[in-house]
Amino acid sequence: MAEFKAVRTSDAQTVGELNRVYQQVTGDIIKCRSAVGSVLDAIHAVVLLPHAQVVRRTVADHVIKDVHKLERIGAPFQADAMRENAVAGVAARLAPLGPVHTGVIDGGEALGMRVTLPYVILGPVSFGTVDALVNKWDLPAVTFPDSSAPHPEPPSV
Repeated sequence: MAEFKAVRTSDAQTVGELNRVYQQVTGDIIKCRSAVGSVLDAIHAVVLLPHAQVVRRTVADHVIKDVHKLERIGAPFQADAMRENAVAGVAARLAPLGPVHTGVIDGGEALGMRVTLPYVILGPVSFGTVDALVNKWDLPAVTFPDSSAPHPEPPSV
Protein backbone atom coordinates (compact mmCIF):
# COMPACT_ATOMS: atom_id res chain seq x y z
CA MET A 1 0.00 0.00 0.00
CA ALA A 2 1.18 3.53 -0.72
CA GLU A 3 0.01 6.69 0.99
CA PHE A 4 0.44 10.05 -0.74
CA LYS A 5 0.91 13.53 0.69
CA ALA A 6 1.38 16.83 -1.13
CA VAL A 7 3.25 19.68 0.56
CA ARG A 8 4.53 22.82 -1.16
CA THR A 9 8.28 23.29 -0.92
CA SER A 10 7.60 26.66 0.74
CA ASP A 11 5.80 24.75 3.51
CA ALA A 12 8.67 22.31 4.15
CA GLN A 13 11.53 24.58 5.16
CA THR A 14 11.65 24.81 8.94
CA VAL A 15 12.11 22.07 11.53
CA GLY A 16 8.50 22.64 12.65
CA GLU A 17 7.18 22.25 9.11
CA LEU A 18 9.25 19.10 8.56
CA ASN A 19 7.95 17.66 11.82
CA ARG A 20 4.38 18.34 10.65
CA VAL A 21 5.08 16.41 7.42
CA TYR A 22 6.58 13.59 9.52
CA GLN A 23 3.49 13.49 11.75
CA GLN A 24 1.17 13.35 8.74
CA VAL A 25 3.15 10.54 7.13
CA THR A 26 3.45 8.51 10.34
CA GLY A 27 -0.25 9.00 11.01
CA ASP A 28 -1.01 7.50 7.60
CA ILE A 29 1.42 4.63 8.18
CA ILE A 30 -0.32 3.81 11.46
CA LYS A 31 -3.71 3.85 9.67
CA CYS A 32 -2.28 1.48 7.05
CA ARG A 33 -1.09 -1.00 9.66
CA SER A 34 -4.11 -3.09 8.90
CA ALA A 35 -6.33 -2.79 5.92
CA VAL A 36 -9.33 -4.95 5.25
CA GLY A 37 -8.62 -6.86 8.45
CA SER A 38 -5.19 -8.15 7.45
CA VAL A 39 -1.67 -6.91 8.15
CA LEU A 40 -0.07 -5.35 5.09
CA ASP A 41 3.21 -6.78 3.81
CA ALA A 42 4.59 -3.44 2.63
CA ILE A 43 3.74 0.17 3.37
CA HIS A 44 5.19 3.03 1.34
CA ALA A 45 4.70 6.78 1.61
CA VAL A 46 5.11 9.23 -1.25
CA VAL A 47 5.51 12.93 -0.44
CA LEU A 48 5.03 15.20 -3.45
CA LEU A 49 6.60 18.65 -3.07
CA PRO A 50 5.26 20.97 -5.80
CA HIS A 51 7.60 23.88 -6.46
CA ALA A 52 6.41 26.90 -8.45
CA GLN A 53 8.51 29.74 -9.78
CA VAL A 54 7.11 32.94 -11.30
CA VAL A 55 8.89 33.50 -14.60
CA ARG A 56 7.21 36.70 -15.76
CA ARG A 57 6.10 39.93 -14.10
CA THR A 58 2.41 39.03 -13.65
CA VAL A 59 0.55 35.77 -13.36
CA ALA A 60 -3.22 35.55 -13.66
CA ASP A 61 -5.01 34.73 -10.38
CA HIS A 62 -6.58 31.59 -11.85
CA VAL A 63 -3.22 30.04 -12.81
CA ILE A 64 -2.05 29.10 -9.31
CA LYS A 65 -3.69 29.06 -5.91
CA ASP A 66 -2.35 31.78 -3.60
CA VAL A 67 -0.20 33.35 -6.33
CA HIS A 68 -0.20 36.59 -4.30
CA LYS A 69 1.54 34.76 -1.43
CA LEU A 70 4.13 33.42 -3.87
CA GLU A 71 4.69 36.88 -5.32
CA ARG A 72 4.83 38.46 -1.83
CA ILE A 73 7.41 36.10 -0.37
CA GLY A 74 9.28 36.40 -3.63
CA ALA A 75 12.49 34.87 -4.84
CA PRO A 76 13.72 33.14 -1.66
CA PHE A 77 10.98 30.47 -1.75
CA GLN A 78 11.13 30.17 -5.52
CA ALA A 79 14.84 29.44 -5.69
CA ASP A 80 16.10 26.01 -6.68
CA ALA A 81 18.03 25.91 -3.40
CA MET A 82 14.76 26.07 -1.47
CA ARG A 83 13.39 23.19 -3.52
CA GLU A 84 16.50 21.14 -2.77
CA ASN A 85 16.32 22.12 0.91
CA ALA A 86 12.71 20.90 1.15
CA VAL A 87 13.53 17.57 -0.50
CA ALA A 88 16.64 17.01 1.65
CA GLY A 89 14.77 18.02 4.82
CA VAL A 90 11.79 15.71 4.20
CA ALA A 91 14.12 12.85 3.22
CA ALA A 92 16.23 13.32 6.37
CA ARG A 93 13.14 13.52 8.58
CA LEU A 94 11.65 10.32 7.13
CA ALA A 95 14.95 8.36 6.93
CA PRO A 96 14.59 6.78 10.41
CA LEU A 97 11.44 5.03 9.13
CA GLY A 98 13.03 3.16 6.23
CA PRO A 99 14.73 3.50 2.85
CA VAL A 100 14.18 6.88 1.18
CA HIS A 101 14.45 7.74 -2.53
CA THR A 102 14.15 11.20 -4.06
CA GLY A 103 13.70 12.65 -7.52
CA VAL A 104 12.19 15.50 -9.51
CA ILE A 105 9.63 15.58 -12.32
CA ASP A 106 9.99 18.65 -14.54
CA GLY A 107 6.50 20.05 -15.14
CA GLY A 108 7.67 22.69 -17.61
CA GLU A 109 6.64 26.30 -18.03
CA ALA A 110 3.30 27.84 -18.98
CA LEU A 111 1.24 30.97 -18.27
CA GLY A 112 4.09 32.70 -16.46
CA MET A 113 4.87 29.81 -14.10
CA ARG A 114 7.55 27.13 -14.06
CA VAL A 115 6.67 24.04 -12.04
CA THR A 116 8.75 21.12 -10.86
CA LEU A 117 7.48 18.24 -8.79
CA PRO A 118 10.12 16.89 -6.42
CA TYR A 119 9.18 13.74 -4.54
CA VAL A 120 10.36 11.65 -1.61
CA ILE A 121 9.44 7.97 -1.54
CA LEU A 122 9.70 6.13 1.76
CA GLY A 123 9.54 2.41 2.03
CA PRO A 124 8.96 -0.23 2.51
CA VAL A 125 8.47 0.57 6.17
CA SER A 126 9.33 -2.50 8.23
CA PHE A 127 6.75 -4.14 10.49
CA GLY A 128 9.04 -3.39 13.46
CA THR A 129 9.06 0.31 12.60
CA VAL A 130 5.27 0.36 12.23
CA ASP A 131 5.01 -1.42 15.57
CA ALA A 132 7.31 1.20 17.14
CA LEU A 133 5.13 4.00 15.76
CA VAL A 134 1.92 2.40 17.02
CA ASN A 135 3.40 1.77 20.47
CA LYS A 136 5.26 5.11 20.58
CA TRP A 137 8.67 3.48 21.02
CA ASP A 138 11.73 5.56 20.25
CA LEU A 139 13.12 5.51 16.73
CA PRO A 140 16.63 6.65 15.73
CA ALA A 141 17.25 10.37 16.13
CA VAL A 142 17.00 12.61 13.09
CA THR A 143 20.18 14.26 11.86
CA PHE A 144 20.12 16.82 9.08
CA PRO A 145 23.19 17.04 6.85
CA ASP A 146 24.76 20.52 7.02
CA SER A 147 23.75 21.25 3.44
CA SER A 148 20.11 20.37 4.10
CA ALA A 149 19.63 22.04 7.46
CA PRO A 150 16.25 23.77 7.43
CA HIS A 151 16.41 27.49 6.83
CA PRO A 152 14.93 30.00 9.27
CA GLU A 153 11.47 31.47 8.72
CA PRO A 154 11.32 34.05 5.91
CA PRO A 155 10.86 37.66 6.94
CA SER A 156 7.22 38.67 7.11
CA VAL A 157 6.10 41.28 4.67
